[in-house]
Amino acid sequence: MRSQSNLNRTFSSKRITNKEEDENQFNSDSSIWIDFLQGSEQALTKLFEKYANRLFNYGKQFTDDDGIINDAVQDVFYQLIKNKENLGVAQSVKFYIFSSFRRRLLRLLKQHKKLVFDEGLGLTGNFQLSISPDYHGIHSFLKLDQKQILEEACNKLPVRQREIIGLYFFEGLTYVEIAEVMGFSQVKSARKLLYRALGSLGDLLKKHRDILRVLQVFVG
Repeated sequence: MRSQSNLNRTFSSKRITNKEEDENQFNSDSSIWIDFLQGSEQALTKLFEKYANRLFNYGKQFTDDDGIINDAVQDVFYQLIKNKENLGVAQSVKFYIFSSFRRRLLRLLKQHKKLVFDEGLGLTGNFQLSISPDYHGIHSFLKLDQKQILEEACNKLPVRQREIIGLYFFEGLTYVEIAEVMGFSQVKSARKLLYRALGSLGDLLKKHRDILRVLQVFVG
């Protein structure tokens, strides 16, 4: 059995690796985005290939209506082309794309009366977290059986807690980005919700401390 110090060294190494992956993705996205703004059709194709499936997976967590999800995905990239001349350098391409997609998807779902939004409670509906192979972040640090256990536990959480778990741990968005994506007026509200979700998961995963330790490593 590994000692606690060995575990700490292992998780510390994973934190460094994850940070490097985030930085590499940021640099890659920024380069592609600049090429897109300069008129590169190939750059637009790269953005679509990189994010379309991930947006679709995210959308599936809100609704089973593939048509509405596809419409929202297509609209995100249509708006990029339409507004390219007015766009600047994005601090986070992923954040910009995800926040744009979420707004469009929720608007379409409301129009089709497939989603209820209560200003006091937030989203209520069919949000289900699915740990997709397209996810990065802690995805690579979980075994298949751990992913299934975590997915089942997450889907027992309240709707907003499920969503923030997905955005923070599997999409790697920051608290600031999550606050904007999820419509919080203050960043501390996003942090508070994440810790509440982790507390709930702690109760659900009492017999799976190994999974909880992995989650805790990635909490900033």
